Amino acid sequence: MNSSGWPASFASGLHAALVRRIPPNRNGPELEQLSLALIEALEQGNLTVPLSPEREELVRQSGWLEGEASPLVLQGQRLGWRRWMQAMDDVVEALVERATPSDPLPTDPSPTDPRSTDPGANDPPSSLNREQRDAVLALDQASVVLISGGPGTGKTSTVVELLARVQLHHPGLRMGLAAPTGKAARRLGDAVRPRLQGLPCGTLHRWLEAGAHGFARHAERPLELDLLVIDEMSMLDLALMQALLSALPPCCRLVLVGDPAQLPPVGSGAVWHRLQQSDVRERFGTGAIHLKQTYRNRGAVAQLASALREGGIDAFQGGLAELDAEANVRIHRESSRRLPPMIRRHWQGHHRRLLQLSEGLLDCSEAELSGQAEPLLAALEQNLVLCPRRRGPWSLEDVHRSLLGEVIAADPRRWPSGLPVICGGNQPELGLANGDLGITVGAGDQSRLLFRVATDDGGVEVKRLHPARLRRLEPAVALTIHRAQGSEADAVFVLWPQPLDSPDGSDHDCRLLYTAITRARVSLDLMIVP
Repeated sequence: MNSSGWPASFASGLHAALVRRIPPNRNGPELEQLSLALIEALEQGNLTVPLSPEREELVRQSGWLEGEASPLVLQGQRLGWRRWMQAMDDVVEALVERATPSDPLPTDPSPTDPRSTDPGANDPPSSLNREQRDAVLALDQASVVLISGGPGTGKTSTVVELLARVQLHHPGLRMGLAAPTGKAARRLGDAVRPRLQGLPCGTLHRWLEAGAHGFARHAERPLELDLLVIDEMSMLDLALMQALLSALPPCCRLVLVGDPAQLPPVGSGAVWHRLQQSDVRERFGTGAIHLKQTYRNRGAVAQLASALREGGIDAFQGGLAELDAEANVRIHRESSRRLPPMIRRHWQGHHRRLLQLSEGLLDCSEAELSGQAEPLLAALEQNLVLCPRRRGPWSLEDVHRSLLGEVIAADPRRWPSGLPVICGGNQPELGLANGDLGITVGAGDQSRLLFRVATDDGGVEVKRLHPARLRRLEPAVALTIHRAQGSEADAVFVLWPQPLDSPDGSDHDCRLLYTAITRARVSLDLMIVP
């Protein structure tokens, strides 16, 4: 499941072009296979591959490690492309340099809030554990704070307390919230809004004002911010991080939050994974905090996630073998030659529910829309069906063809009312970002799309849009696991079309499975091939 989605001819062509540009001292099929492994790693967000002694000797004999113009570089027992490795090192150095504040946060206590003059207001709430309290206080000494932790460890609640403290003691600071995807940004905004009103929240592309010709925010036109919180950092690739650093004013503080065990980004360069390596973390001193205590009890889901994160696939399978009948995780062994019947039954019941809740939403006024559509949009996000890949057995395309029919799935004009859909690109003019979930209301010429979008003042509204206004749109009865990052649901169904102990398994597959199962808040149904 870890094979490259690029055609083999494309990867081979890249290797041939590299050989022509920088002729190796020794060429052959083994060197080409090494190039292909590096290209595949880039597709999976990684910049390096592990090296066996045999491969290390091969690459040394090739001459591709010699000189500053060489294409490859060794980092311990891993091999990577020099260009990207240097770019990643530059990002790390920029963050480390930014981490030591030249000036303390400007103190301007609110004259109207009696807590601002209370000495005890400097102390984090007693309900927080030691690591959480350290994180809340970290901005007193550091300008870059790294908050890492698995699901349920209180990352978001820690961020809320950190922001509340900053807002209390430094009310004049310009603060913002961001995430790589619209869904993740909305979750962050929803979590912060009950405690802190008016904080703008959006995708990083929206903050950077992405357009057809790149980003409108850059060094010559920086963001007007004193503090930026970025959630779901594991999804942030190298290019986007470079663009963000270019657009940040020198005095802007950063709070970076994420789970290091999740998937690397779709784009090349897993910035968060690099920042979580011990040699890098220690350079941030007290600004790097890892949350370990779990507060949100998800039963067997949490136990299996911990086993997978700490012990790999063997520990995960051991946990599966110990599940009891009352566990909130159910295992289904099915043949990959057909879609499991459970998925069809789930979709039929879910679709009936969505249809019932969509009644009347075509005809209600714009003023009434947000309130009346809320039950429908809430139900839309209660369930997730996840696939590890787009094509093949139990893939995204397989699910949609089986449940909708091949013709309907490929033709938006024939999509039924109550069909979940996903936005396939950024359209800031509509308030939409790549990965935003919506739903069809009505069918045929009467069809409209409902999306929940963030407003400029940090609020949320529901928009009713004609399908023709969206440049890229796909059904979303199921999602790829990559697309589901930043999402959670009460009930999650995971299709895993290969044996868990497959010899083709990899660290990437472990991260893929970990990301999938940790989307579940209440229950998990895992369908696997015997």
